[in-house]
Amino acid sequence: MNNINVTSDKHGIRERNSHELYWDDLNKGKFLSLLTASSLVVRTCFHPLGLIKVRLQTGTNGSISTAHMIKQIWYREGPVRGFYRGFPLSLSSLIFEPVFTGILEQMRTVLKNNRPNQISSAQWDIITGTLSGCIAALIYQSLTVPLDVTAQRIMITKSRDGVHVSNIIRDIYYRSGDGFCGFYKGYMVSLSMSIPFNSIIWTMYWQVQAKLERIIPYQHNQLVAPLSAIIASLLTSLLTQPIDVLKTRLQVAAKRQSLWRTFQLLIDERGFRGCFSGSLPRACTIVPYYLTMMSLYEVIKRASVRSISN
Repeated sequence: MNNINVTSDKHGIRERNSHELYWDDLNKGKFLSLLTASSLVVRTCFHPLGLIKVRLQTGTNGSISTAHMIKQIWYREGPVRGFYRGFPLSLSSLIFEPVFTGILEQMRTVLKNNRPNQISSAQWDIITGTLSGCIAALIYQSLTVPLDVTAQRIMITKSRDGVHVSNIIRDIYYRSGDGFCGFYKGYMVSLSMSIPFNSIIWTMYWQVQAKLERIIPYQHNQLVAPLSAIIASLLTSLLTQPIDVLKTRLQVAAKRQSLWRTFQLLIDERGFRGCFSGSLPRACTIVPYYLTMMSLYEVIKRASVRSISN
């Protein structure tokens, strides 16, 4: 049996990176199960930073610092109950992780095999990454927004307040006046953030990866994935920060309000700087998260490559 996960360049033989591996190359069951397990570990590590980001974005006091928020949660609510508020509900979206990854990889493969003759391979790679990220994000968000809305509402409550998931669900369904639609509050703005975010980060990741392969010697191929993840996630985080702030404030609002009204309230309360509130904890969440996740993604994808007979 030969492993097909190798390629050669003018410097020698190296393992193929993820931008060269497609759905048909993989053992699907192994790939998706290992990715789901790795997502569990990563989410457990980064949930506290996500909670801090939500608290900062939804607070009315724009002068509170990240360090002060951490101290406040630690001493008033406790390190476990405070920082892992809403964690069990957030974990429930793990069941949809294989959906996102499966669609992302399948779309890449389908588009790769249907390149129009008038479009170059380099241009088609960019289009492929962008469209794959768009479609995967659209379907994933449609499934997980209700969980996201409920989890964020729990995150902004204090653990000592005695508010439970059932209270939040009743509040969203009955008191908001929106019924079931309340669970999709901020859905369109979620899509307006998630679709460009996933399109940008995955396209940029694969493009940077291909560029770095030409710069970094094959003996140091292990550096390509983490460097690509850092560059892609940092730039994507900064570009999408204002949309994330508006999305979060829409989702945690007690009453239904328009996107424009949410923006006006944000500017009135905190000025234009409010559009970038939570930038530091968000970047501190996104960059290490995607550095870890994409590094694991590379290892798992290479390990999941099918072998072929001689």
